[in-house]
Amino acid sequence: MIYFLITVTVVILLSLIPISIMLVGPRMLLMPDRRRPEYYFDKYGYSHPSHIGLKHESGEIVTDEGYKLSYWSVASPNCGKTKGAIVYLHGITDSKVSGLNYAKALAPYCQRIYLMDMRRHGESGGEYCTYGYFEKHDVVRLIDTIVSENPGKPVTLIGSSMGAAIAIQVAAIDKRVSKVIAVAPFYDLFSIALDHQFRHIGIRNSFLLRSVMHRAEKIARFDASDVSPAKDIENIHIPILLVRGEGDKTVKKQYPQSLSELAKDAELLTIPGAGHVDVLEKGGADYIERLAKFIDPS
Repeated sequence: MIYFLITVTVVILLSLIPISIMLVGPRMLLMPDRRRPEYYFDKYGYSHPSHIGLKHESGEIVTDEGYKLSYWSVASPNCGKTKGAIVYLHGITDSKVSGLNYAKALAPYCQRIYLMDMRRHGESGGEYCTYGYFEKHDVVRLIDTIVSENPGKPVTLIGSSMGAAIAIQVAAIDKRVSKVIAVAPFYDLFSIALDHQFRHIGIRNSFLLRSVMHRAEKIARFDASDVSPAKDIENIHIPILLVRGEGDKTVKKQYPQSLSELAKDAELLTIPGAGHVDVLEKGGADYIERLAKFIDPS
């Protein structure tokens, strides 16, 4: 009898795991935590453009749903004329503050840098994160502002992780983008979500994940299958620089590799010793010089 009760208990507990995932999973997917400025100050020693000597202006764009999305426009005080505009797109849970390290490195090349808080990140509004489904249109709205402020100047997108995937999606629909630098992009939403499922709960269950994503799609009213840099990159005709950290354990190294093979005009750059979030730090001056030449070869 005791063995029967133990067996029943184990079966019940095991059955509760998928139920719990079904209940919590959509929220985890759609509603990532927001990192506060204090996090970045503790990590980098700065959390605002003024802390690193950059001129800045604050702005907002408004989405079709009425969400207000926050951004900074930053530039070096030592540059007179702007050669071009760069849009930095951050990763999941991050904010525009995370792009200050790229702004600090690239602003001296007389590029004006736009750092944007994606919907449901940083100081921006929005209830759900959809990994590019809606966000790509938000970035297009920011580009509207950028081209009006910098007429005739090239617009380059730099994205990290989720932001890299969004940059690819934006370039597929907005021909005003001149170049893309995608650091650790995912291949498509389903594959990266499956990777995260295994990392967080130790299982790789496609059926369970599809059930979670189906509920998430209904809640946020989006199509997860449409979030696919792998599909979009085939429709891009501008230069793309795909960057990966040699030791990245968050985004599989073969994702940037596969995307480079699908693209019409792409280079793949591997940063030795780098993981997922420290590509800039590990790449150092050589990496920055490589980015600067890619953006402006003249």
